[in-house]
Amino acid sequence: TKEVEAFATTLAEDLGRRFPPASEKRTDAGAKNQLNVILDGLGTRAVRFRDEQHLGLYKKAKLGNVFRWKLKDLGYSDEFVDRATTVIVTRVAVK
Repeated sequence: TKEVEAFATTLAEDLGRRFPPASEKRTDAGAKNQLNVILDGLGTRAVRFRDEQHLGLYKKAKLGNVFRWKLKDLGYSDEFVDRATTVIVTRVAVK
């Protein structure tokens, strides 16, 4: 699970770098589009990782939990964390 933890942490840190917690307050269409593009890219990376590592149910859940807690540590709101985590976990769970 160390590989899964490292990957989930990398995903969260990449989101934090590309869309910092301060950007969360932006309500313009550009910010929403930027976030959607970033989350779509992260979801694609997560699906690729899932396919390469042949993740089972436990490891998929581990990826989601580590991603969620890392986002909270970075300072995102609970609503943002839930949304971002749902996007990633849904992409990983669906074949």
